[in-house]
Amino acid sequence: MTTGNGVSNEATGRLSTSQQVGEFLDYLVRVRNLSPHTVAAYRRDLAHFTDFLDRVGVDDLSRIDHRMLRSFLANQQTRGYARSTVARRSACLRAFFHFVTERGAIPSDPSTTLTFPVKGRRLPRFLTEPEADSLASGSDEASDLGIRDRAIIELLYATGMRVGELCGIRVADIDLEAGVIRVVGKGNRERVVLAGQPAVRALSEYLERARPVLARERAYDGDAVFLGKRGAPIDPRQVRRVVDRQARVLVGGDGLSPHTLRHTFATHLLANGADLRSVQELLGHKNIATTQIYTHVTRAEIRKAYDSSHPRA
Repeated sequence: MTTGNGVSNEATGRLSTSQQVGEFLDYLVRVRNLSPHTVAAYRRDLAHFTDFLDRVGVDDLSRIDHRMLRSFLANQQTRGYARSTVARRSACLRAFFHFVTERGAIPSDPSTTLTFPVKGRRLPRFLTEPEADSLASGSDEASDLGIRDRAIIELLYATGMRVGELCGIRVADIDLEAGVIRVVGKGNRERVVLAGQPAVRALSEYLERARPVLARERAYDGDAVFLGKRGAPIDPRQVRRVVDRQARVLVGGDGLSPHTLRHTFATHLLANGADLRSVQELLGHKNIATTQIYTHVTRAEIRKAYDSSHPRA
């Protein structure tokens, strides 16, 4: 028998917790098509849970109830993990137990009402419009790497793409004339992002002047757009170093991450009148609830402006 998840239902024969975890992770890869990074996060969180079960001597899922799950979360908090981490592990357990219940491994789901709210959730960091303009305008460095770095930062801010999406861009994905780029996001979902004229100019200059020089470093003949100084396709770690270095020079203070530019992109769109659904589409969020965090950011900025400007604030 096969469930709606596309996974064989093994109604007979108990599987150990570790075996069920293995089946769940395989399901995330084969059926849900989640990214390796996301699957690795699930694996780490479930490893903490199975370690807890080993310590209390439980290896049969049918013996796990709501109280035991609450004990695990309390244990994680006692051991000093951040509330956001414990909340993420709570969500992981809900996904796992929903899976094993759906496939008939246990008769009922003990995690149905399991929650762990994150108090005082921090709003994502973002740049002001003058700071973003200063960073995106970049330095006047005319080296091949300087031209590449300007194109990277322009694209991250102009499109809101993730760092992994930027690293995955191929030459054929770019339409400079139309100002659009095809990217592959989480779950291998494709979408089209938009780039304004400053980003198009920076990218065009990089493709014409700098990329051919970098490619010659190791006779690279592939189609990855962004290359490192030795001519190989760039990786997310290198992009993070580029953004961090440029931010320290051009904006000052602590360095920034590529995700900060993604936050900045979304915040500036909403602050200037874009509707939430459009921003969701541009960011590639599957659920609009994920995008709604940016409405809190813009409201906070409005409140700050009110408090500092209104005579009776």
